[in-house]
Amino acid sequence: MIAQRLLDTAWLACHVWGQARYAFKPPEDIRRDQACRVRRIVAHACLHVPYYKETMARLGLRPEHFRCAEDLAQLPLLEREQLQRGPERFMSEVLDPGRCLRLRSSGSTGLPVTVCQDVRALFQSVACAERVRSIAAKLAGKRCGYRETVIIAPVSSVADTQRFLRAHSLVPTNVPARQQRLSVLDPPEKNAELIDAFRPDVLSTYGSYLALLFPYLREARRRWRLPRTICYGADGLSDSVRRLVQDDFGIHVLSAYQTIEADQIGFECERHAGLHLNIDVYPVRIVDAAGHALPPGETGEVVVSNLVNRGTVLLNYRLGDLASLLPEPCPCGRTLPLLSFPQGRCDDFIVLPSGRQMHSHIVNDLIRFETEIWRYRVIQESLTCFRINCVVTPTCEREGLRKRIACRFGRTFGRGVNVQVVFVDSIDRTAAGKHRTVVSRIPKAQRGPDANPRPLG
Repeated sequence: MIAQRLLDTAWLACHVWGQARYAFKPPEDIRRDQACRVRRIVAHACLHVPYYKETMARLGLRPEHFRCAEDLAQLPLLEREQLQRGPERFMSEVLDPGRCLRLRSSGSTGLPVTVCQDVRALFQSVACAERVRSIAAKLAGKRCGYRETVIIAPVSSVADTQRFLRAHSLVPTNVPARQQRLSVLDPPEKNAELIDAFRPDVLSTYGSYLALLFPYLREARRRWRLPRTICYGADGLSDSVRRLVQDDFGIHVLSAYQTIEADQIGFECERHAGLHLNIDVYPVRIVDAAGHALPPGETGEVVVSNLVNRGTVLLNYRLGDLASLLPEPCPCGRTLPLLSFPQGRCDDFIVLPSGRQMHSHIVNDLIRFETEIWRYRVIQESLTCFRINCVVTPTCEREGLRKRIACRFGRTFGRGVNVQVVFVDSIDRTAAGKHRTVVSRIPKAQRGPDANPRPLG
């Protein structure tokens, strides 16, 4: 076991080295690396993954037909619902369970999915994250040895991944930063005091939590010891909150485009012109509703391929986010192409009887591990009344599911809460194509002073 951890740590160190400079490499070198990974993942999928074995045989495709990322368009578009309803069909048959991490998404899209990540794919993700980490550290004035506050959900794919990586490597926990870990489920006033005492150089969290934290910091009207750089991902950040953080507090803001299916799709640099795409690992296409590729400058749906994960193999996978490829290069000099900032999810926040808002993770975590739920939406009708619309499997034992959900909501929000679970055939997307999962109908007058967020993105 120690020998394997040493080998994995050496592999990680080799791949992290030079990542900050990789984004400046000649485009032909990046494309060559990309093409090599395309050929390897397709060969693996054709041999060991049921969905691709069947699909490629049906279409008369062979591994030699895939020489570059553009050739992946020969495969049918893969929808999130397909992965949700048959995750085993996309899983490698030669998977070593001891070398893989099974992750379930937070459910913030309303369609939670399960993805199995192998160790090397997770390490490759850490390497790609170095591209944005190096920018954040430079803006904070410290390349390494800095302090970082991380605010995430205590039960999340990020937390699970960090624990798994620590168990499979020998990297010290305080490298490259000494971390303070806080929860998005704690109120902004509590986390603000802890951040002030820790004095971080970098803050990493969800975009939506910034929409709770910084309006509180502004209203508190006191001097805070805050970071010089903020990195956010998982969901969007409104322009108004970004201006508040950058202009009023003078903090650099960087975003990362991350999903459970492809962890490090892109990152924002110091020029803020868009998101640099890590196309060597996660090539992206922009398509219209019919799946036809769109030229740069036209807005469509994001389709991604994960070229490194040999656990759950996802090629030509439609994320559903809306964005466009930007035709002009970034003035920073990086050669990785640019994507416009995708429109973030427009989740509301749950409002407690006190008027304080809570992050949507508080309800997502009550539902997402129910594997018989295919899709859901939580509607807060009043301070103590919730309606939960659920699309479930045909074999779902509905009464038992209803009781479990009601019991969890009661333990979380108090016995006085009323929960109505409604079974429906479908749940509509928003106009932006999103699955809006948390909708609060509490009037603004009943919300606390941190009630600032509205559609994020």
